[in-house]
Amino acid sequence: MNDPHLAPVSESDLPQFAALDLGSNSFHLLIARVDNHSLQPLLRFKQKVRLAAGLKQGKLSNKAMQRGLEALAICAQKLQGFRPDQVRVVATHTLREAENSDIFLAKAASILPFPIEIISGHEEARLIYAGVAQTTAGEGKRLVIDIGGGSTEFAGGTDLQTQQLVSLSMGCISYTEGFFKKGAISAKRFDKAVVATKRELESVAKGLRKYTQTQIYGTSGTIKAIANWVQHKTQSALPIISLHHLYECKAELLQFKTIQQLQIPGLDEERAPIVAGGLAILIGLMEELNIEQLEAHDAALREGVLYELAEQVLYHDDVRQRTIESIAIRYSIDREQATRVQQTVLDLYEQVALEWGLLDPEWRLLLSWAALLHEVGLHINFSSRQRHAGYILQHTDMPGFNKEQQKLLAAVVRHFRKKVFIEDIPPLQLYHQFDVVRVLALLRLAVLFNTDRQTSQLLLKTQASKDVLLLTLTPQGRANPTLLADLASEAYHQLRMGITLRFE
Repeated sequence: MNDPHLAPVSESDLPQFAALDLGSNSFHLLIARVDNHSLQPLLRFKQKVRLAAGLKQGKLSNKAMQRGLEALAICAQKLQGFRPDQVRVVATHTLREAENSDIFLAKAASILPFPIEIISGHEEARLIYAGVAQTTAGEGKRLVIDIGGGSTEFAGGTDLQTQQLVSLSMGCISYTEGFFKKGAISAKRFDKAVVATKRELESVAKGLRKYTQTQIYGTSGTIKAIANWVQHKTQSALPIISLHHLYECKAELLQFKTIQQLQIPGLDEERAPIVAGGLAILIGLMEELNIEQLEAHDAALREGVLYELAEQVLYHDDVRQRTIESIAIRYSIDREQATRVQQTVLDLYEQVALEWGLLDPEWRLLLSWAALLHEVGLHINFSSRQRHAGYILQHTDMPGFNKEQQKLLAAVVRHFRKKVFIEDIPPLQLYHQFDVVRVLALLRLAVLFNTDRQTSQLLLKTQASKDVLLLTLTPQGRANPTLLADLASEAYHQLRMGITLRFE
């Protein structure tokens, strides 16, 4: 007699992904499997690290770093067995602001076998919106608000698309420490924090108010803690926060003289030490944006990260490609020329990737995108188009790109022609400089072989050996004096980059 059983399902049928959010207050790990574009959470882990509390005068303290590294060690254990393409780790405000974040990242690399991406405030807001939009049934316009430890993000959009992204340097930890020094609570201190919030919002309030008559969601620890507080007070089953309820919370808070004394029914003890700043921010932004009530929502940054990672791996839907296409349209790129340069640089890449150790698919993508956008500065000035291109890519919003990816793309495009200023290539944690120099060398050659802006067969094959590049030209190429002169000049520039360029 056979007992009832469930048929085994292979891992490939229901792949797993993990997102690790290194926030200013806590580190959050979410592991989930994906079933038909839907996330099924398998594990949630949160470790309070209070990184923002250790950020003094722009530098992260050793104690704060140690708290973060200890949390990463626990996360590394829980991520054993995951492949790099199944995990994405993002860091937010505190590591964005810390001047010595490179020290923390270097130490973290020996603990966590996955790269840590520091994302911009706008990218954080976009991913938070994605997490909410993918996990709510409603359609149409919505505004998502996330109060973190060091910053507050706003994202306004319609359906799955964002239209306005805002990140402001005001968070529950920074405001609690700044306005409630030594834990002292008073109406005067609280009101100063509210006024400071409104002043921060002045320049962006008009744009955000376009979304305040629709669905409004609040995410992450501070808002969820306040929602629990309100629910306990009102005995409501719904996580709805009204401005009236917040005034009641404020009155209850002001009954205490110090944060250390706080014992409020419904308020999580772990959240109590930083709730004063978070409550002041929430009151200030709701008053400034004319918001009567909002709904606390469970999904946030890590859900947005997971959805995009799964879409990219499983369905090859990379938001970064849409960003590249949008920039190409905005700056009227000559698509035929961009495609010629792209085809050439990818042909070069395929021939040298193994020898040069550039087998990570990200290098192929980077070269492809750099080729497609290398002339983005052309409409500003022809002779300095490389400098303008680098500036545009460095300073424009690029959804899907972390800060280092954007810096790298901008630096490579900035040097696609003329002199190479190695010192202008920023130090990067996720990439080795010698790899950056090598991909730059390939892009420069691809541009050089397409200077005449027409399809031609000038290059037969390419060989690499350590830091030597050997180009074998076609008879047509060897008979082209302009090409030979350009290659001779390029050999000089590449030698300064540490690469010996030869051609025959």
